[in-house]
Amino acid sequence: MTGTQVKEAEMKRWGFFLAMLLSVSFVLLAGVSSADEKMTGRIVLHYTKSETIEVGDNVPGHILGVAQQNGLVLYSTGEVARKTATFTFDLVKGKGTWSEYSVITDQDGSILFSKAVGTAGPVDDGKKFVIEGKIECIGGTGRYEGFRGPGIVKGERIGELKTGGDAYYDFTLNCKKP
Repeated sequence: MTGTQVKEAEMKRWGFFLAMLLSVSFVLLAGVSSADEKMTGRIVLHYTKSETIEVGDNVPGHILGVAQQNGLVLYSTGEVARKTATFTFDLVKGKGTWSEYSVITDQDGSILFSKAVGTAGPVDDGKKFVIEGKIECIGGTGRYEGFRGPGIVKGERIGELKTGGDAYYDFTLNCKKP
């Protein structure tokens, strides 16, 4: 081998080494960025079941209830997922608190579990029913394995719970692997 051939062989080895190093770095960095997910979008749901009872505490219009919702999560990235939620509410004359647990199933089969709490009630002389709250990632499967983190939701219910109303929520979630 001539001196030039040795240098060319050495440069090829270094080129191969650098290419491998860059490839591994790319894979590792992609994994790091997927560990933190800021998710935003809109959730559109239909109330499939709802039951209420009057509390009987001599407070007019005081009800407790439980309801189920099914619908879609429309991520700002263009992805779409299914959502199922069960929630409870404690309202006086239509205004009060709620809490829910949700299962969000992405098209790739990954599942995100969340819980949320907030307030709800009529505004604009009862023309709108506004819903606001805090949401939290509490775990998951697939790409959401071990996710934890806070977020917010804000939206509106359209129609009455008794008649199978609908709702939409705009959300932001900041989920991370611990």
